[in-house]
Parts: sequence; C-alpha cells; structure tokens
Amino acid sequence: MKGTALTNRLFRAFMITLIILVGEVIGGIMSRSLALLSDAGHVLIDGLSLALSLTAGMIMRRAPDHRATFGYQRIGILAALINGVSLVLIAAFIFVEAYRRLGSPPEVDSTLMLGIAAAGFAGNLMMAWILGDAHHDLNVRSAWLHVIGDTLSSAGVILSGC
Repeated sequence: MKGTALTNRLFRAFMITLIILVGEVIGGIMSRSLALLSDAGHVLIDGLSLALSLTAGMIMRRAPDHRATFGYQRIGILAALINGVSLVLIAAFIFVEAYRRLGSPPEVDSTLMLGIAAAGFAGNLMMAWILGDAHHDLNVRSAWLHVIGDTLSSAGVILSGC
C-alpha cells in the first residue's frame, strides 16, 4: 500500500480516537467509572500512538539525503518501539489505580458507562477495520495493535458494567 493511503488511514483512525477520547473522559467523570476513565487513558495513549505513527509515516516517505543515506525507514521501527513501551506503561497505571479503588469502590452509573463503552467499542472496531490491511508496515502494525488492545479494553468495560 502506498504511503499516502497509509497516512490517510492513520489520520482517519486518529480523528475517531479523538472523538472516543472526549466521550469517554466526559462519560467517565459523569458516571464515576474507573473502567471508562482507564479506557480513556488507553485511548489517549492510542491517540498519541496514532499521531506518532502518522508523523513517522510522513517522515519515512522522505527521500534519502546526506544525513540519511538509506532514507528514513528506521523511524517507523522507533515509533513501533515507543508504541509498545507505552502499552506496558498504561497497563501498569490501570493496575495501580484499580488496586487503590479496591478499598473504597465508588458508586458507578452503569447505564451511562455501558452506553459510552459501547460507542467506544464500535469506534475501535471501525479503526481496526480502517487500519486492517496495512500489516506489512511495522509502524502501522504497532498502531493497529494499540487499537486492538483498546477494543479489548472497551469490551472489558462493557462486561464490567453488565
């Protein structure tokens, strides 16, 4: 797939991520749901991941020059590494916050939480579909893995609200 098509896919996924992020932050605060807020944290990292992948994709299209005689293809590998590390960090944060809330769980508006989680799940499925054909590119694959992780997280939020 050509670089421009990948950039367009990453941009569309990034815009969907922003919409989901705003909805989950507002819904998480209104419903007092750690599940939604933690998913919003994951979506924030997804947004940063997609922005990083989008930026790396644009840099990778540059022609070789005197500073990069082989071109800028390695930037995609660096973006994939950063995306992988960020997944581990957000998982650690969610674990710590969940442990802290075990002692005094707040009252959660599960109806609002379920509605927002379902919308987030649908948005994540849409992003996975948008990015789905580009797995030969490590940069886009790392962004896709972030989206798949968030899709599973949204499914977990839905299950926790049932």
